[in-house]
Amino acid sequence: MQLDEYDLHDQRAAMAVLDAERKARGVPTSEIKKRHGVSMNSVYAWRAHTRTPHLQRFVSLATTLGFDVIMRRIAEPRDEYDLRDQRAAIAILDAERKARDMALGDMEDKSGVSVNSVYAWRSCVRSPLLCNAVAIAETFGFEIFMRRRPEGSKSDAAA
Repeated sequence: MQLDEYDLHDQRAAMAVLDAERKARGVPTSEIKKRHGVSMNSVYAWRAHTRTPHLQRFVSLATTLGFDVIMRRIAEPRDEYDLRDQRAAIAILDAERKARDMALGDMEDKSGVSVNSVYAWRSCVRSPLLCNAVAIAETFGFEIFMRRRPEGSKSDAAA
């Protein structure tokens, strides 16, 4: 990990960074609920790691607060995929599973994520939990992290 990159394997640290950024930007908790449909109780539970967010909500919150959420291949070439496009990321992971000739049941055994959950993600019925997305990504040699965007970058939306 580089400076301003936060490994999402450690959800607590990432949530603490997002909460500090929210406070530094003066974003009221009511705005978080209004924009993302997420109560601050949920954010605090995510930070305490008593609950885990759905990837889509986490990405939305992080993006609003000036971070990109990225899936990156650990080995060379270190390709990166923006997780605002979850469908593309899931397709990349599924292609990696097929390239390894790994059955879905084996993937479930290695990652701890149920096949039913994976099917729901692939069909876009629901967004994966952050912890499950991290587990699947790690199974196939990827890491998921958030990275602070340079100030003034095009996608840096003020909350």
